[in-house]
Amino acid sequence: MGSPYHVSRCASHLLSCDEASIEFQAISLIAESLAHPQRALLSAFVQQAVDKESAARFILNDVVGHNKATVAEFLADWISLLRRVRPIVCENLDPSLRRSIWRRDGGRCCISKADEDPLPIHIVSPTLFQDGDMVQDGRLYTMLAVYIGRSKLESLRSLLDQNSDFSGYDPSDQLMLLSSQMLADFANGRLSLKADPLGATSNSAQYFVKTNIFIPSIRVDVFPLIRLENRAMDTSSLPNPQLIEAHHRFALASAWLEVFDYMKQSCSSSCSLTSQDQTSLARKAPAKRSWFRRCIQPVYPILQHLWLQTPVSLRATAYECLASLGQQFCGDTGSDRIHQLPFNLYLRKTHQDWALRHQAELRSLQIVQTYTHIPAPKGIDAIQHRGSSYLLMTGLHGCGIGQRLSTMTDRQLDEAAKDLKDYLAELRRIPNNTGSRFCICNPLGGGILDWRISDSQRKQLRFHEETEFNQFLTTDLPLDEDAWRQISKSHGVKHDIVFTHADLNLRNILVDEMGRISGIVDWECAGWYPEYWEHSKMHFTVRHTPRWIADVVDQIFPAYRDELNVENMLSGMVPSW
Repeated sequence: MGSPYHVSRCASHLLSCDEASIEFQAISLIAESLAHPQRALLSAFVQQAVDKESAARFILNDVVGHNKATVAEFLADWISLLRRVRPIVCENLDPSLRRSIWRRDGGRCCISKADEDPLPIHIVSPTLFQDGDMVQDGRLYTMLAVYIGRSKLESLRSLLDQNSDFSGYDPSDQLMLLSSQMLADFANGRLSLKADPLGATSNSAQYFVKTNIFIPSIRVDVFPLIRLENRAMDTSSLPNPQLIEAHHRFALASAWLEVFDYMKQSCSSSCSLTSQDQTSLARKAPAKRSWFRRCIQPVYPILQHLWLQTPVSLRATAYECLASLGQQFCGDTGSDRIHQLPFNLYLRKTHQDWALRHQAELRSLQIVQTYTHIPAPKGIDAIQHRGSSYLLMTGLHGCGIGQRLSTMTDRQLDEAAKDLKDYLAELRRIPNNTGSRFCICNPLGGGILDWRISDSQRKQLRFHEETEFNQFLTTDLPLDEDAWRQISKSHGVKHDIVFTHADLNLRNILVDEMGRISGIVDWECAGWYPEYWEHSKMHFTVRHTPRWIADVVDQIFPAYRDELNVENMLSGMVPSW
């Protein structure tokens, strides 16, 4: 999800290159010179090239004196090349060729298999090398040669030159039938096809579908594996795999180009508002929320108290009814354990075995509300009835930051990191008043729940001290002498035990339309852990999202590198289920 600008602090494995490499030098230069998304767009020239070292050296040699202006000029040329290689609709298609393509693809979109009226498209523009700016060994031509390799370029040129003269040549392999929606996805790099050599036959080819979904409002619904079939072998050929490979090579950069255009348009729209308009919009939404709060705040505690005096059976029945209404009117949340309800409520429902977990999460929400200013759901009720456990809480506005990360500016991401750092500082000051003799435990003093520790889902795991916790983490693992040396360095440090969310992933941190943090949700793993645990857990599911790791997580936690390395090693040795 983008290239970081804190490259010097980014662990080299996140960029798949060594800090002494030519590739790292080029990425560092790009990071110093460009903001997001331009940085991600130009970084793709290096990271997606056939030969990354050659592409990196080409940039470093081309950008004289490593001047920011010349980096911007290189980016402009790269954008110009990307726009030229995009798939285009085939206009004025010969009627006989049209019939042949329709027979071959069954008159349906090749990828989605939709029956809507599809369009014949050129996978790569047939006039690519006829463009005046694509003269052989010219600027864009050389850039293309570096990116896809000289041999592939010559092969591509030969293929497209044939297409300029149809005599004695079958041009059907240049074309695909795509629905209008699929064309938009394909042309903008939201999806591309990577050949599966094991799935090829004489009249069909199998491809893995790769997606690059970076804009929040866009969804692409396709199967992860598709098959292109030739139903008219006597008159046509399958789409040329070389052209499909070329499109796949450019797909990620094309997707970032779409983000670039999207963010530029969004910026233009916001800048076109007068200062009076912006002030009016800024005041409008909070005014409505403020009015609602003023009306409901005095009576809310009374209503909640009265509701909690209602018999458990009636509350459970009400929650079941609300869950049914929520399914009908609010839609599916994507989880069979979480239901969105009317009145801005959310319900967790699971087997009764989870009742203690729900009680612990309710206590977490109460603690956070009491001791911090963190925007978190308000816990309302946790009950157990007839084999099921229920947890009721309020909802928050916003979406997971992972959905907006690609379209957030560097400034917005810096603001999110600052807010998150302040929230975590508040969290760490929460005292352990459980009365339990265990220092590593959940908010009730019971067993922790952590998706990194599979046994925590089945057993009551709590620990008197950090040493006992460390011993548990290394029990029965195949550790050699070098591993123990690393573990001793990390586990030999005595850490403070602090209140921890323990699951701050890209789904659980919510942001609003402006990129500001609007909420932190999913507190079921919260409890008291060693101080580094929040940091290592924030890497747990996003190890290959360098912009988030380098520009947010590592800015919040500048330390704990040894602990992180050990946790990465240990968690890789055990399943998380």
